[in-house]
Amino acid sequence: MSNFEDIELLFSNLLAAAAPVLTDSELAEVQKFIDVGEYGLALETAADICAEEKKVASADVVALIERLAEAMSIEPAPLLQRLPKLP
Repeated sequence: MSNFEDIELLFSNLLAAAAPVLTDSELAEVQKFIDVGEYGLALETAADICAEEKKVASADVVALIERLAEAMSIEPAPLLQRLPKLP
């Protein structure tokens, strides 16, 4: 499997894991970046939506964001620090 296929599979898993928290329009916003191969923007958008809308990501979502960042050679810490934490 190529790196792009791995990344697309991880994004598919991320969208499925985030579906209980994100609205359909938020999921579609992330998906549109995935569809055109803008994976960095898709990941940034997913993290930004959670941060701006104060949506707490599940442990699965956090792990997938971290794995995606690493697969794309992006430092995961800045993305993960944006995510709201449980009170």
